[in-house]
Amino acid sequence: MNHNPEDFYPEEEKKEDLVNEEPAGEPKTQPVEEKPAEEPRWYGISYQNQGGYMPPMGYPPIASQGATRRKGFKIALIAALVAVCILFVAVSVALSGYFEPAPEVDAPDTPSANAPTSNTTTPPTGGETVYDEVTGDDYDYNTAGLPKNEDASLIGHPNGSAGDKAGTTISATAKVKDAVVEILTTTTSRNQTITAGVGSGVIIHADGIIVTNNHVVEGLETIYARLTNGNTYKATVRGTDEEGDIAVIKIEPKETLTVAALGYSGALALGEPVIAIGNPLGELGGTVTHGIISATQRAIQVDGVTMTLIQTDAAINAGNSGGGLFNLAGELIGVVNAKIISDANGEDEDEDEEKVVEGLGFAIPIDTAIVSINHLIKLGYIPGTPSLGVEVEGYKFSWSEWYFNYFTYMPYVTEAKGALQVGDYIYSVNGTVVCASDDRTALALLRTAIRAYEVGDKVELIVLRYNDTTRVYEETKVEVTLVEYIPIEPQS
Repeated sequence: MNHNPEDFYPEEEKKEDLVNEEPAGEPKTQPVEEKPAEEPRWYGISYQNQGGYMPPMGYPPIASQGATRRKGFKIALIAALVAVCILFVAVSVALSGYFEPAPEVDAPDTPSANAPTSNTTTPPTGGETVYDEVTGDDYDYNTAGLPKNEDASLIGHPNGSAGDKAGTTISATAKVKDAVVEILTTTTSRNQTITAGVGSGVIIHADGIIVTNNHVVEGLETIYARLTNGNTYKATVRGTDEEGDIAVIKIEPKETLTVAALGYSGALALGEPVIAIGNPLGELGGTVTHGIISATQRAIQVDGVTMTLIQTDAAINAGNSGGGLFNLAGELIGVVNAKIISDANGEDEDEDEEKVVEGLGFAIPIDTAIVSINHLIKLGYIPGTPSLGVEVEGYKFSWSEWYFNYFTYMPYVTEAKGALQVGDYIYSVNGTVVCASDDRTALALLRTAIRAYEVGDKVELIVLRYNDTTRVYEETKVEVTLVEYIPIEPQS
């Protein structure tokens, strides 16, 4: 199969500004009466209609009266000005003794290097203080591992995972509300457009370690975490788990943080009361909603990956992602990550036509999330994850046949390694086609196809490779041995 490399890169769409002009209305005219029975009075309101007709005034001016009035007005104005000047001089002389020059004030000291700095351009919305510096590169993450809570005595307890520590919605909220933060993110596109994003996170370690979703921080340049006291900290990403939709970020706190205690999601019971805390819509940080556990192990497709999640009817909205699902003991039993959006038939719709199904929110069980969290804290990545060993991006591939143009998105190799060359478009993995209508879906298909195997397995790829001689893309089969995915910089 040969492919002509015409239209190699996607063309930018041109947009035209449309100016909608409203049609001019019919001119409104005032009916003219040659001799109105009674002349209207307009009491000083200036009026001019489009027909050129000026309604008669109730008291037309007389020339001699106008001249006299103008002369009297000038005399009165001059007299008033003279009086004001005399009064000003008198007051100034009388009060001059009561005023002394203001004492000189020393200029404020220059802030020290350790003082917090305020950045008015980032994040998108500010708090009380913005700490824009990032330090602590020598932090020992090996000492920050978190124990997994597996209290088997809670299984079957009347209060579910909360056990004997179960309190009220109010008491549980008071324990954990300050452990939930707002996540504020920005990224800059190729045309220098800055895009802001929002989400939530939960503080899980007193040194400023925060858990959130991978999709909240994935591929973003600047990340901030805002506490409930308004202080905002620039955060660094320690590591991400794409498949598990978990990310660990870190801040350098200036104050003592409230840390969420970890619960045991394996003891959750159907109907158990829970609360969700997050930043819905990116504008309502610290919002608390409550509900029950609707299902403890629900298989859900999220971005092409099947996840086993907790289902709850607590209100979940955009911006809640990465926030916490807590039991009535105030323990973190899930990381909120999804809300079902579909039409009545369960089929995806366009954004402007989508219908929100209420009462269907989902969270990653803490028993599942803690495995990823500890790997990310200690290593910065998930061990044992298979990879092609090369960097790829989603690119548009176009070709022409006769008078028709076709295009699709495929993973595009950006560095040479082994059998793969820079510029290869990956068409399939062991027969599984990874083409799609957009770049993100193409990359997700490749990830899913690769992760069906293990490190050390060999897979056959069909790539489209450009032939310099024929000047067309040709199908080429290559064999690749999967390696463990290790990011070049675990701490970014």
